[in-house]
Amino acid sequence: MSLIENVKNAIDGMGQVDLSGIKLESADVRLLDVGSMDLDRHVAMQPAAIAYFGAMKKEANRRLAMLKRNYERWKQKQWAVAKISVLSGSTAQWKPTQADIESRFVADNEIEIERQEKQIDKAQEEADTLDSWYEAWRQKSFALQEHISITNDERWNSKTSITGEEGKDFGRGSGDSEPGRGEQHERLPLSSARVQAVRDMMEKRRKGA
Repeated sequence: MSLIENVKNAIDGMGQVDLSGIKLESADVRLLDVGSMDLDRHVAMQPAAIAYFGAMKKEANRRLAMLKRNYERWKQKQWAVAKISVLSGSTAQWKPTQADIESRFVADNEIEIERQEKQIDKAQEEADTLDSWYEAWRQKSFALQEHISITNDERWNSKTSITGEEGKDFGRGSGDSEPGRGEQHERLPLSSARVQAVRDMMEKRRKGA
């Protein structure tokens, strides 16, 4: 098998990747909730999810484009047939117009036109749905980054809160400046607005899904 075939098969198999028993192909909204289940599993599955849903989105777009191309080719052929039919009935007193040809084209092909347009509409809906789903996973990537950053800040603040004020260990004088002992790097306090922004993002995504 070629590299392309191997990659394609690998991406197809990613639909079976699961998080706590929930497969990617199930499209369960809980998979997008960074605040649920184990964070490490969310991080581990994110690349597979982006690859899988990104491929599904592109496949849907290709199918939509193919249906549109086929429809346009079919229309051109049937339009030519309708034009010949209409022109064959022209007389010195009556010259057919584009509207006359259009009317004949629709009258002769109404059922097939409706069938193909329904196909295109359905394919468009599928492409739009997958595009929205893929975008939600991209937003989850940003939420994961913020979630991890906030978690690290909370751990840092928790650690520094028991080492004393201004990052110095208890038991050392304010004038003691021996390097490498009892010193902590200065770090900005955790922003409550930042925490709330991530929570709002996660809640908005849950409601949107």
